Amino acid sequence: MRRLPRCLLAVLFCMGLFGAHGALAADADADPNTKPPTPAAQAFEQFLIASSPVCLNEPSAHCVDIGWNFADTDHDGTLSFAEIQAVRTALQDWLSWKWPELSAKDRTNITLGLMVVDVIGLDKLFAGLNTAGNGKLTRAELLADVTLDDRPLGPVLQDPDAVDRKALAQRLGRVAPIVQSMLGEPRDHGSKQTAPAPPQ
Repeated sequence: MRRLPRCLLAVLFCMGLFGAHGALAADADADPNTKPPTPAAQAFEQFLIASSPVCLNEPSAHCVDIGWNFADTDHDGTLSFAEIQAVRTALQDWLSWKWPELSAKDRTNITLGLMVVDVIGLDKLFAGLNTAGNGKLTRAELLADVTLDDRPLGPVLQDPDAVDRKALAQRLGRVAPIVQSMLGEPRDHGSKQTAPAPPQ
């Protein structure tokens, strides 16, 4: 199997959270007729409310810490594949609940992130990141190609000096343009994009 970039799961995980953080302002205008959220969606909503000011304003490591603590449900300091799957399920449930309230930009960012995960496969991403091969993803493995600093995580992930984008593109192959657009890389504007549909 081609070696996958170790920062990819971190980028997708964090980009999904940042897209959701941007949508929190819409909560006051929520449609009362919306289908009741699942417990996982409610937990994800509470996580977003708590983590939003941290991830948008504090040093990037603080955002990683709060996100890691949310995902690491057994508190063993590592992430299992089941824990990663649970985060994906919670995000999916949250999107089903909040999709009408999200801006077009938020929908696009989150949809692209989920598309990359689906194309590559969450299991393959996890295996590629878990270089020890022990089924327990460490923080060091997750962020091996990312240099955190005193800026919030969003600017760090968009900084070419903080994320090795060239290596990322070389390893991703056919989905590289999608990830590059998520990270703010220049891309071909010859083709038109259509608005994404709600994730299934």
